[in-house]
Amino acid sequence: MLRKTILTGIMAVTVLVLGACGNEGESQQADSMKSQDKVSTEEASIPDISNISEQSNDVSEEMVTGTYPDGSTPTYSGEKLKLTVDGEEIIIAMYDNTAVDAFLERLPLENLSFFDLSGIEKPIQQPDEPFSLGEEEPGYAPITGEMVIYRPWGNFTIFYGDFRHSDELVPLGKVESGLDILAGKEDDFTGTLEQIE
Repeated sequence: MLRKTILTGIMAVTVLVLGACGNEGESQQADSMKSQDKVSTEEASIPDISNISEQSNDVSEEMVTGTYPDGSTPTYSGEKLKLTVDGEEIIIAMYDNTAVDAFLERLPLENLSFFDLSGIEKPIQQPDEPFSLGEEEPGYAPITGEMVIYRPWGNFTIFYGDFRHSDELVPLGKVESGLDILAGKEDDFTGTLEQIE
């Protein structure tokens, strides 16, 4: 009988210990679930802006332009040009101004001779007939990718690096794609410029 009592006591203690461990585990599991719910709720309340940020940067990079002396910027006309160099295409979105109107009348232009100037731009050799400024007043601060007329030489250039304000520049447009092709040209090269219909 003593044995039965001891065995019953051991069993009772074992049941109590196991029961206590089970409750503690459930309590810890409940606390863990509450923490996960709290984290999930916090995560749900924070919007995922990674895609928004990438999309905004793409749009803003394409739309950013240089500035006129008064701080205003050119607007796009919807016209696009294709500059073909060694079989590769550079696409240029044109601005809406009278210099662009006059420029478009001279297209297509073949065998344009480009060279590198100061490690930031690719101008064409001075043409026999200078490009018209239309009714535009020179004065512009171009940014990387912009195509401008340089009044003293009557030619145009495409910047592949940023440049300062110059009283001799009139903006024509901005490279949409292929700027890396121009920037990668170390030697003089030729190209054909035509309007995309």
